[in-house]
Amino acid sequence: MNPKRALTQLTTRITRYADTVSGGRPTLSWDDIAGALPKERIQSLLIRVKWAGESQFWPDLVWWALRELWPQEWKTQDPRRAQRLLELALRDWIDPGICHRCGGHEQDGRCVLRTRDKKHPFRTCPTCQGTGIRRARSGRSMAQIIGIDEKTWRDTWSARFAHLEAVLNTLESQALHTLEKNLENNDHSNI
Repeated sequence: MNPKRALTQLTTRITRYADTVSGGRPTLSWDDIAGALPKERIQSLLIRVKWAGESQFWPDLVWWALRELWPQEWKTQDPRRAQRLLELALRDWIDPGICHRCGGHEQDGRCVLRTRDKKHPFRTCPTCQGTGIRRARSGRSMAQIIGIDEKTWRDTWSARFAHLEAVLNTLESQALHTLEKNLENNDHSNI
């Protein structure tokens, strides 16, 4: 089973009638999926927040990310800056980059917004200019979010941000691989 599709089932505990009737291939229950999650706490939190949309785990994810992903050699005068950078990296990693204004909704090959005008019910999204893709944050805006100047961002913090993004991508692929493997093992044990 596709691990990303399985994670979407974590948001509901509904049991369908087809799951209770014998015969055919058994389907995975909420408990099966939850039991197949990686045992590594940070990996489990990462994929639950991103793929299952379980935002109630956001504070735990930030806390564990600070504990597990922030290298000790990265010194900072203000520990809140570390948390802000981690939150920024996590938000950019979780959000697929779709324009927040139009949501990437297309009409005739361009991303549009609905209007009240009956003659022209759609107009090109002014935020993304019809591409559907959110513009990347500038170094200036990222520095402002963290609470540093733009030069310090370029010299030190942008490399840290890139490192954190790479680590998050690696952890995600490991977590999804583990989940997929555990789901397959669970599926084979039910046969």
